[in-house]
Amino acid sequence: MEKKAVFKKMLSYFIPIFLELLLINLLTSIDTIMLRDYDELCVNAVGTANQTLNLLVVLIIISANGVAITVGQFLGAKKDVEAKNVLAQGVLFNLVLGIILFLMFYFLAGPLLKMINTKESFFEYAKQYIKIYSFALPFQAVTQVIGANFRAYGKPFYMTIVSIISNVINVIFNYLLIFGIGFFPEMGIKGAALATVISLVFKTFAGVILNMILIKAPIIPRKIDFKVLGAIVKIGAPSALENTMYNICAFVLMGAVNKLTDADIGSRIFINLVCSYIMMFSSALANANSILVARYVGAKEYENAKRLTIKTTLVGLAIIVVLVGIINIFGRQIFYLLTKDNEYVGIIVKILPLIFVLEIGRCINLIVIGAQKSAGDVLFPLILGIISMSLVLAGGSWAFGIGFKWGLIGIFLAQALDELLRGIISLIRWFSNKWMNHSLIKD
Repeated sequence: MEKKAVFKKMLSYFIPIFLELLLINLLTSIDTIMLRDYDELCVNAVGTANQTLNLLVVLIIISANGVAITVGQFLGAKKDVEAKNVLAQGVLFNLVLGIILFLMFYFLAGPLLKMINTKESFFEYAKQYIKIYSFALPFQAVTQVIGANFRAYGKPFYMTIVSIISNVINVIFNYLLIFGIGFFPEMGIKGAALATVISLVFKTFAGVILNMILIKAPIIPRKIDFKVLGAIVKIGAPSALENTMYNICAFVLMGAVNKLTDADIGSRIFINLVCSYIMMFSSALANANSILVARYVGAKEYENAKRLTIKTTLVGLAIIVVLVGIINIFGRQIFYLLTKDNEYVGIIVKILPLIFVLEIGRCINLIVIGAQKSAGDVLFPLILGIISMSLVLAGGSWAFGIGFKWGLIGIFLAQALDELLRGIISLIRWFSNKWMNHSLIKD
């Protein structure tokens, strides 16, 4: 593939994925502002609830990642029939998993929140949010697989349109149900959770219909294909375990955060909100790069995959340095748009220099580790993640934040060091070429 053709392909994948992430972040920001205007404790409650949900919801990426990489490699090897068979197996797997997660979160919301020292001031809010949100999990699980399939086929634009409509629906119902506009009841944080459920139900059915029209891959399997399921799990399970480990460590980190003041908790939520806009550049580049790497690996074009990933990483790092620089220069002005509380802004400004290290490490991780997984090299990122995240992320957050009494600065330092360490080691692995021996497609 010529350089211009590769560049055009990257743009055709990057732009819709980036727009989807941008819209999700914009609408999440609107949601946060709505909840802040209703009751500021709701913002802390949703932040804590989402951290709790992420502990296990990340398991649905087992099938989503497995489907995307397996389909991508089959298409690269020009095995179209095999590629179309993958989706139905992934949907079945994730639907069952989504139902299990729904039951767990609905009945265990309270105990899970107590595990991370959730403050009494917003405990009930967080519990209400999780119990209602849990109804969305089976739909979210199915949608993840369908979206991954569209990306693998090089058609992310269609699911981006669906995501845009879905998120607009979410914001509209948030406004109606949080504040009780017109004949809608005033539900507060329960309304925010219900709006999310409604939007995800729409997204699932829209994705199913688009798949039937555009890709024509079966959604319901005629029989369980254990060979395909094995390939999906082989690729997806280590990725999911890595992400599960991250969320367990983030769960432990949240326990340290909840030992701090309400102002620290709120400040962290606002920092993460702004960082999500930076991270979406890295995420979109990583997704676009992963699609092409899977195709290259399926076609045995390993050097092309290697060069593309290095170039994508350099582009990502350049963007990150510029964006974080702007946020450091105009930090006070940016965060005063989110909160007028001087105590919050004072805490946030002290953290901002650490965001350079955090986002540089995260950019390398997302792009390079994503490429390794697309090549089938999934065990190395898992082992690296378990060691670094448990010792540096989880252990460091308690040691720096609570033990050394550095507070929120110590917790962000632990996050930054974890991301940077994994990023450097992943780059060393990528240059070693050891990832080239893990393709799913065998002659």
